[in-house]
Amino acid sequence: MDIEGTVAVVTGGASGIGRATALELARGGADVVIADVHDERSDEVVREIEALGRSALGVHCDVARDDDMERLARHALADFDRVDILFNNAGVPLLGPPERVPMEDWDWVLQVNLYGPIRGVRAFVPGMLERGRGYVVNTASIAGLFAYSWDSVPYITSKFGVFGFSEGLALYLRPQGVGVSVVCPGLVETNLGELARLAGVDDAVEWSAGMEDFRPIGADEVARQVVDAIRADRFLVLTHPEFAPLLQERAQDHDAALAARIARLPPPPRL
Repeated sequence: MDIEGTVAVVTGGASGIGRATALELARGGADVVIADVHDERSDEVVREIEALGRSALGVHCDVARDDDMERLARHALADFDRVDILFNNAGVPLLGPPERVPMEDWDWVLQVNLYGPIRGVRAFVPGMLERGRGYVVNTASIAGLFAYSWDSVPYITSKFGVFGFSEGLALYLRPQGVGVSVVCPGLVETNLGELARLAGVDDAVEWSAGMEDFRPIGADEVARQVVDAIRADRFLVLTHPEFAPLLQERAQDHDAALAARIARLPPPPRL
């Protein structure tokens, strides 16, 4: 899809990958709606986009709420008449032993990470289908392609869901003129850690493992890859090519790859 002259909605657009992608879309000629729960940060991104010569709108939106997503759609359509690109990017991390994580925390991570994109599709894809043109991008994670550690089972569960949702959407939407991409970032230098919850264990317990060997990249680099994928109608955005051999190993022998991962990781702490 050509970015010039399009209207994009970016959830989680006030910081990190969302902000960087919103700015990259604006540089490509898009007007952008910034949806986020952090209003002051959204306003800053709106000003940055306007400084690039494009129109922008900030809308308070918690993607875990049906009424917020519906209001986002109303505001976007009232200001811009249509939405061509939907970037379902808002997400939250949750760490903790799965048998101890309270159900309200399981619900939180699934409502934001998985049901958020579902709500976005319900709100904006009908208009794309009416026009026979549009694009949906969902942010999954490398955690949506393989379980990299034992510390984030709820997060991994949500991101596997996003990947499957995206692949199913591609089968459904691409024949109808609507493109689909899924972004699977590895380590990215963002503020995502500020949103993390540790559930089911004492704060004094060291509860993390699995990503130390991988290089972090900047959000701007991810944004360029996302916009390139939209232009090329490319489904998978794998931000860290060094993960490809791990995925190939798993495809060839899943049990052996799982055993190797268990051997590499430190054991979970006894609780």
